[in-house]
Amino acid sequence: MVRVALRMLRQRPAAAVATYLALWFAVAMVTACGVMLESGIRYHGTVQRYAGSTVLVATTDLSVSSGSGEDRSVERYPLPERARVDTSLVNRIAQLPGVRLAAADVAAPGQLAIGAGSPGYAVSTHPWSAAALTPFTLQAGGAPTTNGEAVVDAQLAATAKVRLGQQIRIAAASGTRTFRVSGIAAATGPAVDQSTVFVDDSEAEALAGHPGWAEVIGVVAEPGVDRTALTNAVAAALPPTADRAVGAYPRVYAGPERGVVESPDVPDGREFVIAVSSVFGGATLLIAILVIAGTVGLSVKQRHRDIALLRAIAATPRQVRRLVIREAVVLGLLASITGVWPGLAAIGWLRGQFVTRGMVPDTFVVHLSWLPPLVAASATLLIAVVAAWVASWRVSRIRPTEALGESSVERPGIGVIRALLGAVTLAGGVVLSTVAMNARGDTAAGTAIGVVFTFVVAVARLSPVLIRLCVATFGAALRGFGVTGRLAAAHLTSSARRLSPVVSALVLAVALGGSLWFLPTSQEHAAAAQRRAGLLADLVVTPAAPGLQAGQLAAIGRTGGVLAATGVTHSTMFVSRDGATATVQGVDPIGLARTIDLAVTSGTLADLRGRTIAVDTLTAQALHARVGDEFHGWFGDGAPAVLRIVAIYRRGLGFAELTVPRDVLSPHTTTSVADTVFVTTTAAARRHVEAALRAELGRFAPGSSVLARDEYQAELDKDLAANGWTSQIIVGVMLVYVVIAAVNTLVMAALARRRELAILRLTGVTRIQVLRMVRLEQALLVGLAMVVGGAIAVATLVPMVKGTTGTATPYIPPGGWAAVVGGTVLLAGAATMLPVRRVLRMRPVEAIGIRE
Repeated sequence: MVRVALRMLRQRPAAAVATYLALWFAVAMVTACGVMLESGIRYHGTVQRYAGSTVLVATTDLSVSSGSGEDRSVERYPLPERARVDTSLVNRIAQLPGVRLAAADVAAPGQLAIGAGSPGYAVSTHPWSAAALTPFTLQAGGAPTTNGEAVVDAQLAATAKVRLGQQIRIAAASGTRTFRVSGIAAATGPAVDQSTVFVDDSEAEALAGHPGWAEVIGVVAEPGVDRTALTNAVAAALPPTADRAVGAYPRVYAGPERGVVESPDVPDGREFVIAVSSVFGGATLLIAILVIAGTVGLSVKQRHRDIALLRAIAATPRQVRRLVIREAVVLGLLASITGVWPGLAAIGWLRGQFVTRGMVPDTFVVHLSWLPPLVAASATLLIAVVAAWVASWRVSRIRPTEALGESSVERPGIGVIRALLGAVTLAGGVVLSTVAMNARGDTAAGTAIGVVFTFVVAVARLSPVLIRLCVATFGAALRGFGVTGRLAAAHLTSSARRLSPVVSALVLAVALGGSLWFLPTSQEHAAAAQRRAGLLADLVVTPAAPGLQAGQLAAIGRTGGVLAATGVTHSTMFVSRDGATATVQGVDPIGLARTIDLAVTSGTLADLRGRTIAVDTLTAQALHARVGDEFHGWFGDGAPAVLRIVAIYRRGLGFAELTVPRDVLSPHTTTSVADTVFVTTTAAARRHVEAALRAELGRFAPGSSVLARDEYQAELDKDLAANGWTSQIIVGVMLVYVVIAAVNTLVMAALARRRELAILRLTGVTRIQVLRMVRLEQALLVGLAMVVGGAIAVATLVPMVKGTTGTATPYIPPGGWAAVVGGTVLLAGAATMLPVRRVLRMRPVEAIGIRE
């Protein structure tokens, strides 16, 4: 049977190549997704700054526990902001056996400048006592022994041309201080990717602005101490958390996990890679099931006559099924061997794109192992075997005479089981679409993505009925084209089951391209529209790191010609126990009405004082919140937030989903300063104000920029487009797979008509008439795919857009639908007409005897 299987593959190379391509692409994509998923799971950052530590104590996540006793479970969500640890733990940990040193590290982002007019350099200040945790050692000079002295890292000293004894100025959230450079330190181990300045411990606390609290407590063990035992001892010294349901609490990190402590970007990047690779891989497998099942099914249908002849010469049903399955195994193994390598090759490019676009830190490491390729090959091979078994089940069981008859004339109907499956999946698609329409945010997007696949499965099951209904509806119009129209209608009616994979492939291309591709464009358009309508400020100041202090904001407000200046601090908050987050902006309420219009629907922003909050409509609907209710959530650093809702507004997508007073938000952010300032001026004084702001910022915040409103909008539009790159590249790759599958299906269907077209020509039908007949068939099938696929796209896109933007009207760029429609028409035309023209170049007598 193996020799027979190989011979049949050689006799029908088009079907074999089509199946191979579908399997090959699936293996490549699933391999890439699997490697990224494994890399994300194993990624804990790279230990750089704390390379000298044995264990670290830090608060990096929000813990949510449920149940009790043995049933207690804890979910942890990464904190978007730096949380703090009580420095009183340092003495407790230092007294533990085996601890040589325990030190608190207090980090404060700032900007270093040498003098007036000099460029600014982003730095991070740390206490000198924490230098023992780092790879830095003194290269020249001495340690900071008094206030007003600082040690600068060697790389920063070379870049900024800082010398021993020189005066430097560091601007931080708490103010600006002047230091004398007492020493220069060099990294002896792993390079630290952030410029570092060490100061006296009391100065470090003053710059950070939160005395008694630190970001990290580092522990250095005595020589020979077991790291596991020390980790357990330090964990036991921490406050107990078993009886707490929700909160951000310190934990112990050892080994590679210390890399998570160094930057909030590490857990964020880890979650991003895991989420993207999981969604992409899952969607790829779903598409692979549809594509491979259709391709293998069409290949088996085209060999009904061969299988019937095998049955006629005493081949058993089991032997026939084993024959078809072995063909699938041969192609699957070949696709696995050749498809793994392109998937592995794509990893380097994908990792580079993620790092370049700031989606993961540059410390992200790709881990290669045998598991992802094995899973990809096994999953694809399993899909191919199951598809082959299902496709060959009926033809292997019926009598040979019936199989020979069905190879020439299709049996009417689609079967009870197929009809039932189609009806069930159709009903499931309707239910999912309804649920997505009433959902909000990520829930709407996640639910609606399944709508595409559910409806496409329903179409694949019911497509013969749809084709016959379409012919019955437009049959009169087809027959109006004369002989070619009547031939087209007759062929579509008699070959509805064979054409089912063609319609399914085209519907999948239209539905996928018309829905998921336009979600990012709709979100970007809605956000841009809200921002353009709501931004009243004439100028926007984007300060260099770490931002602007309260005194500097006041100086901007006092500039002649300035009517209002609103400092804004941006962050993220947790809004529910399931880890859902929302963007938040802290604003100065005074003058807010002159700089930002959030389109308040209830309440008033004038009451935004003290422990209050304003919520956008989508978030309010998701939380079932109204004006006067209490909002319960957590700030980005894990601190609980109990705030009174004073307003609900519509333009959350353009600005932020939550708005609070800046003095409420700032203590829970890394910078604690304004990262954006909206400035409204008089028309006459605008140029004067812009020049004055540039001069003032050059003095106390070099590197800052002053943008006109339109320039700021354009920059944000670019950022939005960059943020949508991930979803667009994912959908783009899936569309490429769908297009390849559609081309495979169309070419296979066209080449399978050699005998039929040859008989038509022998009976007197001319070559021109055959081409017209095929064009009419394609027009009807493409039209059916456009209608059905477009309906699925609408049922998918509308709930997604409504749930994420608040409006049910998606935005499709000019030429968007033209690209989808035109691309589908060109795809169907080229993939069908080119093989048909090739067939028609043969003599009819020769074409009758050729398989492919």
